[in-house]
Amino acid sequence: MGYVAKVNLVLLVFALSLVPSNGLATPDTSSQRMPRIRPMASIFRQQAKPRELGIRRDTTSTASQGEPLSKRERFRRRGMAAALFSTYFTVMGAKCALPSVLSQLTAPTIGLSFDGWTSKPQTLMAQQLTLATFAVALGKLLLGPVIDRFGGVLSLQACLSVLMVMLAIIASANNFITFAVAWLVVDFVFSSCWAGCINAVHQNFPENEWAKQIGMIAAAARTGNASAFFIFAAVLQWCNTHLPADGQPWRLVFGASAALQAVSIALLAYFGRIKPETVGEATVTSEKDALRSQPASTVKSSLATLRKEAATPEFWLHLISRSSLMVFGSFLLFVPTLMSQVYGFSNSQAAQVGSVLAIGCLVSVTTCSQLYATLTKRNKIIGAVSMCSLATLCSLAQLAHASGIITLTAGLSTLSMFLWGFAFAVPFYIPPSMFALARGGKESSATISDVFDIAGFGLLAVFNGYVASIQHNSVAAWIPTFQVLTGCSIASLVSLSLAIFFE
Repeated sequence: MGYVAKVNLVLLVFALSLVPSNGLATPDTSSQRMPRIRPMASIFRQQAKPRELGIRRDTTSTASQGEPLSKRERFRRRGMAAALFSTYFTVMGAKCALPSVLSQLTAPTIGLSFDGWTSKPQTLMAQQLTLATFAVALGKLLLGPVIDRFGGVLSLQACLSVLMVMLAIIASANNFITFAVAWLVVDFVFSSCWAGCINAVHQNFPENEWAKQIGMIAAAARTGNASAFFIFAAVLQWCNTHLPADGQPWRLVFGASAALQAVSIALLAYFGRIKPETVGEATVTSEKDALRSQPASTVKSSLATLRKEAATPEFWLHLISRSSLMVFGSFLLFVPTLMSQVYGFSNSQAAQVGSVLAIGCLVSVTTCSQLYATLTKRNKIIGAVSMCSLATLCSLAQLAHASGIITLTAGLSTLSMFLWGFAFAVPFYIPPSMFALARGGKESSATISDVFDIAGFGLLAVFNGYVASIQHNSVAAWIPTFQVLTGCSIASLVSLSLAIFFE
């Protein structure tokens, strides 16, 4: 096991050790204590008053916060938390399949067939990435109201079923057109998974557990990223020594990604059938809350809520911040390429550095997400400024290296990738998702969550296509990329701070 692999494994074990032992459990929270781990302790000392959280007291079908949970309800919540964790773990793991084997797909001997195409395989793949990102943006535009109408749990089952079929088709594909069409469908369906999870959280958990569950889903995403890069790197290394020269190890990667979706589908189907218990009578404090207590949403009501929230400045500020951080975080896809072409890592080592960034995200969400809801507005702003400033410094370090101002060693660059993920995760996942749950409620939480992502994926379509097309083995060619990423982190710093201020 190489040096990078050892460091990566230690970081992954450390990150998982930070997840509370009841991380997937949801016991009675009336006597629950805050976790002992408190990053940035000076920020987290002061607790927030309920009205400072910017959260409306929405009614929920689950047991109220002050009531003890029955054994059946505790089992249901634990199972649903595990199902949502598994869902985003397997989905984000599957998304890492393409960057892990991108160079193999275009290789003359083991890749796809590009017969009949006049453009170079690398050019076609760059165009494919651009189209796939537009497919995600289109899915965000269309699927949010549908998720709000049919519910997150049912929507996730349908989406994962489609994902499983498409990934299996890719695993057996021989020509580029089959791969291209299937991957477009994968990205279109993938677009609904985060919004589906957000809606499922509202369906199945009380308000005081929202931040915790969002953090656990975010942790699942980054655990999936880290584990996938690590496992795929091991699979590729094994194939290099055990398969013939014309073997196609990328088929194993996509096949495994397809099979894992079945686990999440089964969990969602089983625990989704168990109805949440109600304890006592929910308090309805307004006509709007009364409407939200109805069992079903309609596209019309979902869009009406969206229009109302879109008239507030904090909605647009969250959208700007989320979109900027989406571009910033998407650099994960190109970390293996950067490390192999600029820092001289092998393909397997470069893939492992991608998991280092994912582990940084995991450490951040497991230690900070549950604490976010307890902060005062002032301390939330300080935390957002601190995290986004650290993200800016990481991007500036890579920009300075590409510009020749400083020289980063491979070890320092790997460390910067860990801090990159750590700084990015909480500002990206928690504030906009809490806003969507609080303001959207049952009828529009998925729609608002998707709208926040539409602009981001539109920007990603251009950004990913550009980065995929540059001369990767030229250090100077990376300068514009890091200039854009630095600008994104600064934009998020300003917009997120203002969004929290206006809430």
